[in-house]
Amino acid sequence: MNILEDICELTPAWLSGRGFRAVLADLDNTLAGYRVNEPDAAVALWMAELKKAGIALMIVSNAREERVAAFCRPLGLPYLAKAGKPGGQGLLEAVKRLGVNANETVMVGDQYFTDMRAGRNAGLQTVLVEPRVKGFWFSLRRLYETPFINRRAERL
Repeated sequence: MNILEDICELTPAWLSGRGFRAVLADLDNTLAGYRVNEPDAAVALWMAELKKAGIALMIVSNAREERVAAFCRPLGLPYLAKAGKPGGQGLLEAVKRLGVNANETVMVGDQYFTDMRAGRNAGLQTVLVEPRVKGFWFSLRRLYETPFINRRAERL
């Protein structure tokens, strides 16, 4: 598991240099704050850079269909809602829909117990990012996640 401060630090050069052709990304607090239906300028630029580099992006979220569709449809992004993370089946379905192999795909998210475990369960490389919005619940959750993160962390 790799760790970054922000998803925008996951560059197309780093991805393609390691043979990755696709990124599966969590939505809430990874790409945008909760209930935010569009990416900020930095995330929009990151998405455009991925597309320009020929790296596929698909949103894989445990959120309801309505939430994920509201963010993804205006951007023309493929998505999978109610993905069942930390189980890996949803991620494997996303990989299949993108037409790539698991070893060519990286899972990016802000939560260890859902996003990172789902990635590992699907046999994907994983990247943990700091959440877009930090508050009480994040701090509490991170307190429990930290020992697990520290055992598997590799800073990029």
